[in-house]
Amino acid sequence: MSPPFHPTRAFQAYQIVAANTNVGKTILSAGLCRAAAKVAEAQDRDVFYLKPVQTGYPVDSDARHVRMYSDVHADTLYTYPDPVSPHIATDKPPHDNEVLNKIKERLLDYVRRSRRRNGAFCFVETAGGIHSPVMSGTPQADFYRPLRLPSVLVGDSNLGGISSTMASYESLLIRGYEIPALLLFNNERYRNHEMLQTQLQKTFVSAVPAPPAMLEDPEAERASMERYYAELDEHLVPVIGHLDAANEARFERLEQMSQKAKDIFWWPFTQHGLVKETTVIDSAHDDHFVTYKKNADTQAMEPCELFDSCASWWTQGIGHANPRLTRAAAGAAGRYGHVMFPETANEPALGLAERVLDHDTWASRVFISDNGSTAIEVGLKMAFGAAKLRYGWPDQAPLDVLGLEGGYHGDTIGAMDACSPNVYNKNVQWYSPRGHWLAPPSIHISKGKTLLKLPKATGTVEYESLNHIYSLDGRLDDPVGDIYRETIRRELIRLRKQGRYIGAILMEPMILGSGGMVFVDPLFQRILVDIVREEGAELLGYRAQDGMKSLGWHGVPVIFDEVFSGWYRLGRRSASDFLGVKPDIVGYAKTLTGGLLPLALTVTKESLFDAFVSSRKEECLLHGHSYTAHPMGCAVASETIDTLEDLARTDIKTPWTSFRDNWKSANVWSMWNPETVEYLSHLDKVESVMSLGSVLAIELRDTQNRGYGSAISKSIIQEMRHGQFDAGINLFARPLGNVIYLMTSQTTTPERVRICESILIKCLA
Repeated sequence: MSPPFHPTRAFQAYQIVAANTNVGKTILSAGLCRAAAKVAEAQDRDVFYLKPVQTGYPVDSDARHVRMYSDVHADTLYTYPDPVSPHIATDKPPHDNEVLNKIKERLLDYVRRSRRRNGAFCFVETAGGIHSPVMSGTPQADFYRPLRLPSVLVGDSNLGGISSTMASYESLLIRGYEIPALLLFNNERYRNHEMLQTQLQKTFVSAVPAPPAMLEDPEAERASMERYYAELDEHLVPVIGHLDAANEARFERLEQMSQKAKDIFWWPFTQHGLVKETTVIDSAHDDHFVTYKKNADTQAMEPCELFDSCASWWTQGIGHANPRLTRAAAGAAGRYGHVMFPETANEPALGLAERVLDHDTWASRVFISDNGSTAIEVGLKMAFGAAKLRYGWPDQAPLDVLGLEGGYHGDTIGAMDACSPNVYNKNVQWYSPRGHWLAPPSIHISKGKTLLKLPKATGTVEYESLNHIYSLDGRLDDPVGDIYRETIRRELIRLRKQGRYIGAILMEPMILGSGGMVFVDPLFQRILVDIVREEGAELLGYRAQDGMKSLGWHGVPVIFDEVFSGWYRLGRRSASDFLGVKPDIVGYAKTLTGGLLPLALTVTKESLFDAFVSSRKEECLLHGHSYTAHPMGCAVASETIDTLEDLARTDIKTPWTSFRDNWKSANVWSMWNPETVEYLSHLDKVESVMSLGSVLAIELRDTQNRGYGSAISKSIIQEMRHGQFDAGINLFARPLGNVIYLMTSQTTTPERVRICESILIKCLA
């Protein structure tokens, strides 16, 4: 993997793309190189031209043409003799990564060479139209996206050219490209440039003279084109001036953003008094942020790629700027924008609900909201309403939840009240804990051993492997299960004696995310659900009203908060799959939309829905928000589910196959290498490690201050973000006190995982 390349203030790089073939892209590339050379001469700068892929070679050579008429450095990387689209020019196509790395290496060479002077202009000419494929078949618009070079679009001046040019412009735009200039030949009959100027008023549109007819005599042709290019200079030098000014404005803005952000933002979960540096994110693609920061010595803004190792607060599922999700969002935005949801149906919302219920066969109803906290509050209202109805509790009965210590369900007031006192809610004046919380047993890997730590430091049990811990069918008669049953029954009886109204069981299955990436023993959660359903009403002293016993839930409604853990974050579609039991209500969000848009679902059973059905409006579920079921989010969620389901298949080889093979399991596996987990567990700084799915959690030793208030990870996090590493990238990580966690997307490659592991190990060594 080559080091990253991105433009700078001194090294301006542009991608020259076209609306179609045969629209003059190479001629205008040569003209731009000539014009840039004139400007560069006065500024003591270089000019470079790169044609990554050339077909029809050596008869056709765009680099040769550029050198002939502009006298600049011009190179070609891949050449094929057949004058056809690159994807059929060879029967042995190189991998996209190989081609992209070769391009980056050449561009970095240009950067090194330009340091002898005051920088450079660089033009990268693509092949054919913007969706013409590279050798692998990947459309160029997607292939070149990791570079995200500002694009000079060469429009089509012929009949029909307005349409192809606008389509190309919009394709580039929705992929996140900046398009500082649009060039095309001046065709007096069709005058396409006039309409394009009207349609694209924020883009610099320039119509230049068309080239003369080609002459048969080579010398005459050369002289004719020399005269033409001399004429073209006066049209394209202003274009270079515009590009230069746009580049200067871009980097001026990047330079200002860090301080402006500190001055006007109020960041979430951030102590502003401790912020020393703002990470200015210029763009993001796949697993990486592209950031710019000021070099302390030169004061120049320099690019850096940061691996998004907190998965953008756990939302990132299938890569930043994923084109499939972008198209889904754009299609829904164009078709609907946003439309009213109550008493209506739109295809994206209905299609999503049907997809979810195809998997959650235990459920029949889907409530759509905007974020995880809301999804859980909706679930609480559902559960409380149904429990009150079944047991005939007074209207003002103080309903509580039964949950787990360290659980976290969001930052809205109701969700906070459903959590035990913790760092997130203790300073909120309205916080009023409404529940009872059990201390959960947790799973750790320490010194290479797989351990189960019982709560309150009452003991530790060693297991052969994670597979043994997560194979619940073989653990139902595990001796620790008897300890769990006794504890749970004792707590329920205590709640009955206190006269408590427990309206819901609420817990994060498998992992307490914000509580410190605590992996809970699934046997404990399974037994808790089983006892509540089989004995809960009796142990709590609740008696159903006449006619209410046949409802489709038992004891107390069970809510699973899968906002974080759902949709394959832990390697399986639902975290409840590990437990072997299904909830009565589940909340989904985060990975549900692949990291693109906010959306949340609360999925439940018909019996809970029926508790709110009557002829009185005020007895319905009075909850909602303005953008409920917005079509863009729903369309993106469906596309995300399609992608994740393809990755999860076990009947064919998928990108996840190698990860599963590493762990020798299709059910209990991680994207992080087991050898790395083992190695980390032996480090002196490390108390324990755990990994499942895309999550890697490292608990650091801190004898002074454990938990969220610990600062022991601060220097390690700073080293990850700002240190110098062989791969040329850094990790953007956020700690949870003395816990450092890294999280990949669901599409991260084994190579990227190895790079992250090597950086992590270096920082912990």
